[in-house]
Amino acid sequence: MAAMTKRKHGGGEGGGGHETAGMMRWLVTYADMITLLLALFIMLYAISTLDIQRFKALVEEFQALFSGGGTAVMTGGRGMLRLGAPESQKPLVVPLLPGKKPEMHDEEETLERFVEQKKLEGKILIHREERGLVVSMLTDGIFFERGSAELSEEAKNVLRQIAPILKRSGRFIRVEGHTCDLPIHTMRYPSNWELSVARATNVVRYLILCGVPANRLSAVGYGEFRPMFQNTNEENRRLNRRVDIVLLSESAKKAEPIYPPKGVKIQ
Repeated sequence: MAAMTKRKHGGGEGGGGHETAGMMRWLVTYADMITLLLALFIMLYAISTLDIQRFKALVEEFQALFSGGGTAVMTGGRGMLRLGAPESQKPLVVPLLPGKKPEMHDEEETLERFVEQKKLEGKILIHREERGLVVSMLTDGIFFERGSAELSEEAKNVLRQIAPILKRSGRFIRVEGHTCDLPIHTMRYPSNWELSVARATNVVRYLILCGVPANRLSAVGYGEFRPMFQNTNEENRRLNRRVDIVLLSESAKKAEPIYPPKGVKIQ
C-alpha cells in the first residue's frame, strides 16, 4: 500500500509538472505580445511629438532592421509628408494621418512638383513641422560656395521660380541660416553666427527683388546650434549646412511679436 501510495503521489507530481510547463508557455507568449504592443505605442508616441530629428532616427533604425540598410521601406505619392534624404538615397515618404486637410497642402504639393521637375532631390528638402512648411536649401557647393554668403546662379534661379509660390501663399516667411559645427574664422565672417545670418539675409534680399513682400519676411541665423542631424560625419554636416525657408503656420504666426506692442505709445 505504501508503495502504491508513493507511486500515486509520484504520478501526481509528474502531471503537475506538465501542467505548470503549459502555463509557463502561455505566459511567455503573453509577455511577447505585451512587449510588441509596448514597442508600437512607443513608436506612435515618438511620431505624435513631431520631433523630426528623432523621427528620422527612428525610421533609420527600422530601415536597418527590415531592409538591411537598403532602400526606404515607406513609399507613396502626393498627399504625403516628404522628408529629405541624401542624394544617394530615395526621398523618404511617410503617409499622413486621415482627417482634416493640413495647412499649406497646396503650397507643399506645388513645391514638391517643382523639386521633382527640376531634379533637385538631394538639394532641396521639404518637410512639415508644427511651426509650418520648411523648405531646406542645402548650401554646400550648391546654393553657396563653402564659407561664402554670396548666392550662386543656381540659387538665384531657384528663388526666382519659388518666389511666386511664396507670394501667393500669403504666409509670413522666416528665412533661417544654418551651418555645421566646423569653425570658420575669416575677416568677413569671424564665426558661424555671422555666416549663417549673412546667408539668410541675402536670401531675403533676393526674394524681395523677386516680388515677395518685405513685410512678410524675416531673417535669422542659428550658426551650428540647430542641426538636423548629429555632426558625426561629413554627410551629416553637408545636410546641416542649409538655409531653411519656413512658411509659418497660423499658430506660429500668432507667436510672432507684434510691433508696436499693445499699450506702448510711439512718440
